[in-house]
Amino acid sequence: MKDISSYLARLNINENIKADNYSLFRFHHAHFYSVPFENFSMNENAASGSFSKIIADNIIFNKRGGICFEFAALLAPFFSYTGFVYRTRLARVLIPLLTPATHQLFIISVAGEEWIFDVGFGARGPRAPLRMVDGYVHEHAFLSSKVSRHPAYGWVVSVRENSRHNADWEDIYAFHDTETFPPDISMAYFYTLHSPESLLNIHKVASLPTENGRISIRDTVFTEVNGLSSCSADITDNEELSQLLSGKFGISIHPQQRQ
Repeated sequence: MKDISSYLARLNINENIKADNYSLFRFHHAHFYSVPFENFSMNENAASGSFSKIIADNIIFNKRGGICFEFAALLAPFFSYTGFVYRTRLARVLIPLLTPATHQLFIISVAGEEWIFDVGFGARGPRAPLRMVDGYVHEHAFLSSKVSRHPAYGWVVSVRENSRHNADWEDIYAFHDTETFPPDISMAYFYTLHSPESLLNIHKVASLPTENGRISIRDTVFTEVNGLSSCSADITDNEELSQLLSGKFGISIHPQQRQ
């Protein structure tokens, strides 16, 4: 399939992808570190009559980023084409406050094991697939991740930013492993686009992980974290914002195209 091969080229993956653990981790790493999380064209994409094609064109061919629902439009056909057995789930975001189930992720089954696959939470999201086992920990020099069970929230994903002094685990989202239907996703997407309480409806954001930190934009502030150091700077105008998006995130947006 043309779009699949172009998608892998966008991620700089040259080898064949198989439905095994190695490919799952390789693919997660490649997407997570190559495709920014950003919502600068979120409303424009949603208004398109051919959503999947617009997303493919933007992310694959125009090197834009996206949000979890937009990434899912690429991930689901990719998983099907490559033979991964998957199911879709919706999670409640827990930071900075509890939300409805409005974050889309995948559960992948490989050789009898189940993995949480999530590249759509932003640079503070898991840096690898997470085994869906209570107490599972993925250690990473900068940002470790953990899976646990909660009597009310179900499966909880937590992160620990190891560069912070006395860093502790922070719960970022939770979900129940119950069937998710297309209308559920449509409602969650609608909330994200239109609710006055949706953070992605309120703020313009972009983020991208680095091996030892992350970079991010939130409205008019650019932040770069590198290990133990962190710095932030105000973005003074649309021209500077466009230069940051292009130079730091690889996103090309003309100043007049900003929403």
